[in-house]
Amino acid sequence: MQRFLLKILLLASMALAISAILATTAYRGLPKKKKYGAEVFRAIKVCSASNPQSHTLVLGDSVAYQIFGVRIDPETDDANLAGVAVAACNQAVTPLGNRILLDHWLERNPQATRVVYVLMPMSLRNDGSRKFTFHYFIYPFATTGLLDGGYGEIIAHLCSKFGSLPVKNKSFRNLLYRNERLYELYERHFAGDRTRDPEGGLPPMVLKQLMAMQEACVARGVEMRIAFSPLSHPVSEEYKSRLVAQLGQTFPDIGESLANIRMEPSANFKDGIHFTRDHLLEERVRLRAELLGLK
Repeated sequence: MQRFLLKILLLASMALAISAILATTAYRGLPKKKKYGAEVFRAIKVCSASNPQSHTLVLGDSVAYQIFGVRIDPETDDANLAGVAVAACNQAVTPLGNRILLDHWLERNPQATRVVYVLMPMSLRNDGSRKFTFHYFIYPFATTGLLDGGYGEIIAHLCSKFGSLPVKNKSFRNLLYRNERLYELYERHFAGDRTRDPEGGLPPMVLKQLMAMQEACVARGVEMRIAFSPLSHPVSEEYKSRLVAQLGQTFPDIGESLANIRMEPSANFKDGIHFTRDHLLEERVRLRAELLGLK
């Protein structure tokens, strides 16, 4: 019996040593504290604070963050933002993460009157992509406590895609967050595949969270609307029809918003998605007013 226990101890020690060697090798040549998603941490900070002067919350993806959050011109940066809290950040946060941000902001800001969710239509399909969701959603939300309590369904969904350790274990989560090569290895061999609505619409988990967002707003007498940012390429009519079918009862103006998406020349975009700096300097005040429904 004693010899058996010694063998078990030896094997465990060897496993730990191998794990340490692999981790050390994976770290070699890379920064030990690689930073991701500063805009996400900023959004978390905004939604975790009380700001009595703010009556409107803006959520959204990276295009929304460009329009509302990035400071590039002191003379126009504050235009149309009086009383507006900006928590737009990155599409990798997904509607799941935006639901959590909204809950925290509403809880701390009873003076709220409006919520505007600004994004590209295809951003609504993301229920957790393997490539970006860990760094821009799971890690920032878990490490700041936003995944603590009350979000069992969301946590279970994330665990089904990424495994329990990256979602629940702080040490393992930190290791993957700080080492891109190690995370890519984990993603390739352990993370699950994305699930899609077979008819090309929104995943069930996304629908649940969008409905929960609207319900949270209605319960507090807060108006919530979805607004779509300008695009360089049109959205298929099939996808628009599917969104209207899935979201029409929860967001009655979704059809009008989809029909009125503004198309802009490709020259206004630096990568087909995000605007050029020059275009933002010229048009950001107008874009803000349009997306906030001020004109």
